Amino acid sequence: MEHLKATTLVFEDSVTTLSDGVSPQVVLGVGIGDLASKVFRHDPPAPSEMEQAIDLVEDALAATGLKRAERADLLISDEPLCTLLGLLTTGSRVTGEEVEAKFQRLASVSLGHPGLLDGLPSGGSGGRVAAALLVLRECVHHLGFAGVVR
Repeated sequence: MEHLKATTLVFEDSVTTLSDGVSPQVVLGVGIGDLASKVFRHDPPAPSEMEQAIDLVEDALAATGLKRAERADLLISDEPLCTLLGLLTTGSRVTGEEVEAKFQRLASVSLGHPGLLDGLPSGGSGGRVAAALLVLRECVHHLGFAGVVR
């Protein structure tokens, strides 16, 4: 299989950008700051808040016109998200399945299983980290990225 280059995912307050360094940058009209402050009103987010955030991200992804395809990894540098995912050194990697598992833990906590909270974002900047995990998961899930690297 031909080597596919990683796509950089950058989280901002009001937008999220995807850039592969070749194609024009793709801008999603949703950002982690807005999700954390306008959608996530509980810590951890309530199930309805998680669903609303997922809908917003899915709509933003659909608006880009990008289709699901076999893609390499997403490259992230968001320190709290890297820490949450265990990406502690440059070049470290997690699979799409590992991202999904971490997201499912967050969803389970949202549904009332606090025993799964250990190691997940909470308090302070927890909403931003939860929003970043949600956006990352949606990008991996809907666009076909193989994994995530730091």
